[in-house]
Amino acid sequence: MKEIEVPKEENVTLNGMQKVMYTKDSSGDFIRENYGSNIEEFATRTAVDEYELLEKESLDNISKGISSPISFFMYKNRMDLPTLSSMVGMFQFRVKRHLQMKHFKKLNEKVLSRYAEVFSIKIEELRDFRDGK
Repeated sequence: MKEIEVPKEENVTLNGMQKVMYTKDSSGDFIRENYGSNIEEFATRTAVDEYELLEKESLDNISKGISSPISFFMYKNRMDLPTLSSMVGMFQFRVKRHLQMKHFKKLNEKVLSRYAEVFSIKIEELRDFRDGK
């Protein structure tokens, strides 16, 4: 049986940890092999950079009164709309409305507490948001 060559490159985004891949050895048995890939590191870094950019844009929009603090915490926690909506247990169209400041101001304690729980913050941090601090 042909062995699969597993990349063993350094991946800085994993902070010294390695991922495991299961492959077959020459006798056909499954074995665990550590692996790392520069391509995977590039894709991860690109995604992280994109979320950091979205986080900064949301801060600008919050200061202009367009976006709500939910958008900042969503990007800070590396989430997108489908992920956040599934975590808070609401439809996407409803969460999308909550990302707008005019709708955010009308949210009650129960809804805010769902977001606060998902972001692991206090409700006050959402309600009294100040420039990401």
